[in-house]
Amino acid sequence: MELPLTPLEFARRARRLYPEREAVVDGDLRLTYRQFFDRCDRWSAALQALGVGPGDRVAYIAPNTHAQLESFYAVPQIGAVLVPVNYRLTPADFVYLIRHSGARVVCAHSDYLEAVDSIRAEIPDVQAFVALESPRAGWLDYEATLAAGPATFDRPEIRESDLLTINYTSGTTSRPKGVMITHRNAYMNAVGTLVHHPMGCGDRYLWTLPMFHANGWTFVWIVTAAGATHVCLRKVDPAAVFASIAREKVTMLCAAPTVLIGIACAPAELRAGTIGPLRILTAGAPPAAATIERVEGELGWTVTQVYGLTETAPFITICEPRSARRSRRARASSSSLPASWSCTTKAAARSPTTARPSARSWCAATR
Repeated sequence: MELPLTPLEFARRARRLYPEREAVVDGDLRLTYRQFFDRCDRWSAALQALGVGPGDRVAYIAPNTHAQLESFYAVPQIGAVLVPVNYRLTPADFVYLIRHSGARVVCAHSDYLEAVDSIRAEIPDVQAFVALESPRAGWLDYEATLAAGPATFDRPEIRESDLLTINYTSGTTSRPKGVMITHRNAYMNAVGTLVHHPMGCGDRYLWTLPMFHANGWTFVWIVTAAGATHVCLRKVDPAAVFASIAREKVTMLCAAPTVLIGIACAPAELRAGTIGPLRILTAGAPPAAATIERVEGELGWTVTQVYGLTETAPFITICEPRSARRSRRARASSSSLPASWSCTTKAAARSPTTARPSARSWCAATR
């Protein structure tokens, strides 16, 4: 018997093994894995009641909230396709992405309801608008609809080649491009990441990276695969980051170099109580050696650089530390591999744009 490779399998496993373990923290809201997936199932049922079926697109415009995280399970488990939209874009950009993706349902956080209302006439194919927070006239209330819905839904057959998400690139050279990520793409990237950057059920992951960004580098599923805890962070600023780390005993986060700089340069009073073991994955640009040295030297955290593309689901390489003799400065440049590094290549996910087998390289120090 062959089982499809899909990150939904991580949900099934966590629900069975860790039902009473804390899954999600979002401000004062705390959910166990049982509660979290019960909510996902109810929202899946609600979407089906709205007429959403396999292959239909559901767009989300939201920061890192529990409702945004629920979308990565509730939407694909009915065979639909999630479209996580960059909430920092303009209303005109929202129009293009919603129309280009073919979204039938738009779910938006309260901060973006007005922006979406201003473009409704330009997105006539959208059949339902859902307010994730703060009920508003003309919008379905997410929490009320979820609570009123049945606890079960019609579960379709999922194939690993089925489309899971459409993730839009930044569009620096033209219009944003929609990258088509399959269930297999996401599953293979999640497992490959865990091989080189293991997590356990005792880990607590802080959402400093936007979930819309390449599916949060697939950590929307990786954290669940480990049975760890998602700690949502709606707005990233140093004060909120350090407060969350101290309060929730965070053990890991992902961050672009700009966020790392904010962490490294934060006032001493913010950093009090957060010195100790914490792991950071950074990508998006080469982090400065001085930033890494300050974060590791003054805070006692570990910084590891990775590289990838939205089109590769997303990770390709990881600057994996293998020797205490290797300087921290060397870790700041994985884009130009030094002589002491080697690359091994393995067949992994299928290319999301060509549906042909692709290769993923994982780089590791050999000295």
